[in-house]
Amino acid sequence: MSTTLRAPGVYQAPDEQRYVSLELGRTGIPGFAGVTQKGPTNTPVRITSELHFLDVYGELEQGGYLRDAIRGFFENGGKYCYVLRVAHMVRRRGEDTARMAQLKLKDGEGRTTLTVFAANEGVWGNDIKLSAIRQKPRVSTFLTLDLSAGDTSAVIKSTHGLARGTIVRIHDGQKECYRTILDLSGKTIVWSSDAPLEDAYRSGAPTYIEPVEFTINVSWKDRIESYPNVTLSPQSDQYVERVINARSEIIQIEDQRTSTALPENLPVDLEVRLLESGADGLLTVTPEDFIGANIGPEERFGLAAFEAIDEVDLLVAPDLMWTLENSVGFRTEKDVEVVQQAMVNQCERLKTRFAILDFPNPTDHRRASQWRLLFDSAYAAFYFPWIQVETHDGSKRLVPPSGHIAGIYSRCDREMGPYRAPANEEIKGIVDLGRELFSNDIGDLNSEGINCLKPFTGGRGIRIWGARTVSSDPQWRYVNVRRVVNAVIASVEQGLQWAVFENNTPFLWKTLTRQVTSFLKDLFDKGFFRGNSPEEAFYVKCDEETNPKESRDVGIVVVECGVAPVRPAEYLMFRVSAEVDQIGPGEE
Repeated sequence: MSTTLRAPGVYQAPDEQRYVSLELGRTGIPGFAGVTQKGPTNTPVRITSELHFLDVYGELEQGGYLRDAIRGFFENGGKYCYVLRVAHMVRRRGEDTARMAQLKLKDGEGRTTLTVFAANEGVWGNDIKLSAIRQKPRVSTFLTLDLSAGDTSAVIKSTHGLARGTIVRIHDGQKECYRTILDLSGKTIVWSSDAPLEDAYRSGAPTYIEPVEFTINVSWKDRIESYPNVTLSPQSDQYVERVINARSEIIQIEDQRTSTALPENLPVDLEVRLLESGADGLLTVTPEDFIGANIGPEERFGLAAFEAIDEVDLLVAPDLMWTLENSVGFRTEKDVEVVQQAMVNQCERLKTRFAILDFPNPTDHRRASQWRLLFDSAYAAFYFPWIQVETHDGSKRLVPPSGHIAGIYSRCDREMGPYRAPANEEIKGIVDLGRELFSNDIGDLNSEGINCLKPFTGGRGIRIWGARTVSSDPQWRYVNVRRVVNAVIASVEQGLQWAVFENNTPFLWKTLTRQVTSFLKDLFDKGFFRGNSPEEAFYVKCDEETNPKESRDVGIVVVECGVAPVRPAEYLMFRVSAEVDQIGPGEE
């Protein structure tokens, strides 16, 4: 180790590095929207497996395509995704809406002291069983010094089992009172100065001090939860509303703060009862329920709720087709179009995500061609036909392919990167196609921007045979081109957050230029861009031209980038010449 000696004086410390190198963020993370048995209706949940999905969202007895899509996603290489439950929440014309099952617990005077709700909306909550027990004291101690009327503290033998917020019963066999412990010090308990004792208590009586608590037991199917030693004291760590709402996966509790005095304000003993009045709002789902809104942190639902999840870069909604078949809220295919257009609009507005869309008809290629003409966007792709899968009970059914396709997007992204076109990849977890297409059908559909699914012999399985968006602009024809640019935009936006509030000067421009150039050069080295050199593959510009005075005056700094993503080879052309004794193929 060497040491540099300096004379005494004042030295300037090195400038702190204000930024870190840009990195390409994780891609291939879909947001699934669909109908489920249970689960949150306004918050997307990060799901890591099919079993995790079933644990959170249950198994919908009425069908739906979401579970099959989730299974297909993970079977085809997906690592995790976000799922949002869609249900009809707002009544407009007296129709059925989603409601939480509930049960009111009465106190000793017949007032409602606690209202118990299912953790979320749905008929599933009507199968929740609940019981309540006023439990016997689990600990008991006694006074060691006499208490006088007006006292607000007591010295007891032991504070074991007592804590701040514990409600205690003080009794000597003839009289009793109830107080909430506000503090413990050694063997002294203290309660509010606003609640002095009305009577005296003698230590030799003896006088006992015991906690006042109750137990809530709840179960749903094979899931059992028990909450002993809970209390109605908000100051306690064992406050029933706080404990259950933080820990339970089945119910939520609302303390009605009844005016009944202790101990009669506790819920009376209740034998096992079922919650009631839960409703799914499933068969009345509307396009508006799918589209949703993003009004604020507590007012997000539907597809719009995904706007708050930066990780999501794919949007998938296979249950649009199920609601078209089953919900009175979807009257025509126009309703499906409206929701799919909302998915595309979100992708176009955010510029960092892509929509994988399904056709309403599983097998008719003519209707598929007509449907595709309704869309013109570089931020979406269609896949045809539907696929046949084997369900968990061994039966077979046709389902939309979008969930399986999302898994292949994720797999290609992880193994190579979003510059790899998600095509010529085997679709795992399926047994057949809704219909088989002939080569000329595939050629016609592909030229229209419809990606076909095609079976191959020789053990190659069923594969995606197309990588086109539904854009009429040739430069945005391919899925991987759009997604590479999406990934670059998302990474640059995230990586340049450090520049907020920096002085908008040429020094900042040069720093940003170096940072973005280094990032794009790294992507070029990994094969993301075309060109023989970085200069041919991309450019970065951040100077006085991109940042004129009027932009600087309003606090805007502009970094202009141009990239040349690689494009897939859709057709391999060969020129073959014949000679007397040999045939020589050569790729053009």
